[in-house]
Amino acid sequence: MATLYFNTETNRVFSANAVTGDEAVSQGRAVKVTDAPDGIEQWRLSYDPSTKAVVTFAEGKDEAGAQTDKDTADTAQAAAVKKKEEDLIAARSA
Repeated sequence: MATLYFNTETNRVFSANAVTGDEAVSQGRAVKVTDAPDGIEQWRLSYDPSTKAVVTFAEGKDEAGAQTDKDTADTAQAAAVKKKEEDLIAARSA
């Protein structure tokens, strides 16, 4: 298991460096997690403050599979945002 520091505002990885991470913890800007999984790309990790656990995006998949899932989620989110914008424009025009 690895030690990682997670940003308290975004719940994303802040640092793997102990000096930087410990300083951020002392300032209340980060949380230290000593049981983060090894061998997982940091962009896939986030911290759930309610359970105090590390969450892995696309758990059980390799880097390529996780990237495919991320691309699919990004495309779906972009389509949802575009639809919402179109609905707002249509509502203002009516």
